[in-house]
Amino acid sequence: MQAWGPSDSRDYIVAFELHSPDECPRDIHLPSAVAGFDTGLFLPRDDPDWFGRSSFPPRVLLLKGSVLYIVSHPSAGKAPAEYAIEQISSLESGHMLLKGWLRFTGSGIDHTVRYNTRGFRSVVGFMQRFRKKFLDDAGPNSVPEVCFGAGLDIKFGNALTREVDLGEKATAQFFQPPKELKSNRWLIRRRRWLPGDLLVLTGRRLMWITDRDRGSCARYGSIVSYTPLRMVRTVELASGPTGNTLRVELPGDYCWRIPIASSSRQQADDFAAYTANFVMASIRNSENLT
Repeated sequence: MQAWGPSDSRDYIVAFELHSPDECPRDIHLPSAVAGFDTGLFLPRDDPDWFGRSSFPPRVLLLKGSVLYIVSHPSAGKAPAEYAIEQISSLESGHMLLKGWLRFTGSGIDHTVRYNTRGFRSVVGFMQRFRKKFLDDAGPNSVPEVCFGAGLDIKFGNALTREVDLGEKATAQFFQPPKELKSNRWLIRRRRWLPGDLLVLTGRRLMWITDRDRGSCARYGSIVSYTPLRMVRTVELASGPTGNTLRVELPGDYCWRIPIASSSRQQADDFAAYTANFVMASIRNSENLT
């Protein structure tokens, strides 16, 4: 790619990966600390409304060594964000039609980067390289996969296929499929869908794929959250007045809370117990190797 001339990156509509500072738009001022970065990603601003206003500016995400940098266009008036990867405990990646986002969380960290899914392919390429730094290397996995709950449907099967990296293998999974509810009240037939949830354990991470968007079922999108095994504190099924919840405790007082139907309670409990044992064994093996 040629070096950029004088231009305004607020006019760009395409996301693209970055391999050198010369490929970064000139009007986004990179900190001196990121000179010679390993890999990067440019994300354009949100499509402007009738008045030319956008809900988020152009941004650049950069990886250098073990640090993630997020730099916004100067018009946003935001200082560059800098996060040590070892402090990031969980990453959430969502896409609902044209709405996409990346959310980085951890101790003192909760940063969401929104983007238009026209740039999905470039985002996927950058996140594959991010995971090489974020996740531990998995050792040889000769353990056959254990499946709890229902078999995968097409939507969740495709979502899982898109997410796993080359050579990454599932060790266990739990699937609670979306469910259609029908009701006839006052002679009015109504339908609504309950969201689905898929939890997958690999030798590198614990992953949660759902179409649960603010409590509703998103028919045309999904959200993927994942965390390195070293970050998992507890995995357990809890029961309360509102029903069953599969809880995954992470550093920084951050927690995944996954509602579990009564019909899936036993399978979810078995998955939680299997995962907790696998994580403890993985951490022990890592400590022995070091």
